[in-house]
Amino acid sequence: MLVRLACCLAIAAAILVPGAARADCAQTISQVMSRDTEKLATRYNRVTKRMEQQGKSPGLVAEGCRIARALEPRLLEQIAALKQSGCTKDPNAGNMVTDIVRGYEDDLNAMRKVTRAKCR
Repeated sequence: MLVRLACCLAIAAAILVPGAARADCAQTISQVMSRDTEKLATRYNRVTKRMEQQGKSPGLVAEGCRIARALEPRLLEQIAALKQSGCTKDPNAGNMVTDIVRGYEDDLNAMRKVTRAKCR
């Protein structure tokens, strides 16, 4: 969910931010943001929602753990790439990139809490 919001914010900022800074940071952000990661995050959110609604069956827990193991390194790569891009210091796109990074870090922390308790 946050990944979609981050993508929407990135696109909106890319449209609103003027000049070369917009082109550089927008291009960097679009290169860093992965559709595969977004799909994994969406699947993970669906599985956790199903666990809340239907109960924590062993099959759902195993699927959530499998997705989390695949998603964690991708989120870490994207966080590192966004931080190293220099766009966080850009006056026009910095706040947006910072929000994206915070969202990814929050998702990652929440996912780690769940996986530590359930995935062993």
